[in-house]
Amino acid sequence: QNLILLDEANVYNPSHLLGFFSVFNSDAIKDVTIYKGGIPAQYGGRLSSVLDIKMNDGNNQAYKFTGGIGLIASRLTFEGPIKKSKGSFIISGRRTYADMLLRLLRPSTYKGTKLYFYDLNLKANYQLGEKDRIFLSGYFGKDNFSFSNFGGDNWGNSTGTLRWNHLFNDKLFLNSSLVFSNYANNIVLGAGDTQFQITTGVRDFSLKEGFEYFINSQNTLKFGVESIFHTFIPGQVTTNTASTIAPRALLSRTIQQEHALENGIYISDEYALSKKINIMYGVRFSMFTE
Repeated sequence: QNLILLDEANVYNPSHLLGFFSVFNSDAIKDVTIYKGGIPAQYGGRLSSVLDIKMNDGNNQAYKFTGGIGLIASRLTFEGPIKKSKGSFIISGRRTYADMLLRLLRPSTYKGTKLYFYDLNLKANYQLGEKDRIFLSGYFGKDNFSFSNFGGDNWGNSTGTLRWNHLFNDKLFLNSSLVFSNYANNIVLGAGDTQFQITTGVRDFSLKEGFEYFINSQNTLKFGVESIFHTFIPGQVTTNTASTIAPRALLSRTIQQEHALENGIYISDEYALSKKINIMYGVRFSMFTE
């Protein structure tokens, strides 16, 4: 019941290594907003909280490398201008290497062991004209935890966002977004000739149209529509062709995928009574159909 967004894309599993690391690389993050109550009307589908994360746009003046080397993980970030003052990009990645250290210490014991995660953040933006700017961002991350003679588990998120900002005039602004989000989890049991793999996941395609109207310096009106097409993958079980447990007719079984459409329309207003007091009110209508 917690909505976690990275550049407007749903992130269904926000942790690495069973919760010890966040999937969000601080080198690639520009802004984080959390709502634990009084959630604005432009967010929907969850009841408890909203974590809205925006990725860094990159340096539009000069090329820059940053990074760090640690005992558990290392990271590297490269950013710079596509065209000075008009566009920029950023590429940021991380990887752990606990499995490599284990194999160096005990090569015979930990041969075939995998224990790592990686993630990659990408973003680019470009100003098309005085009133238009386009953004393209993506996130790709995966955890891999397995033993050569036991099996394991690997899971990961991938997202993509294409956003177009258009300024109609000094008061009216439009944000149009096409968003992709995918989460997949693969559990592997057994090894060698007797191995089973169970795959589950969820995949979303979204279209969002959001308007902001600046009535005056104290009053901002927001309204828009949102549509999300969900694909739920309950499970797919596959076995090796040489399996001695399952007959050949049972090498693959898939639970029927489910699809759903989630729509929302909203309008809200934020009014500044004073420097210390703001009033926010709005309404949202949501509909979920299978």
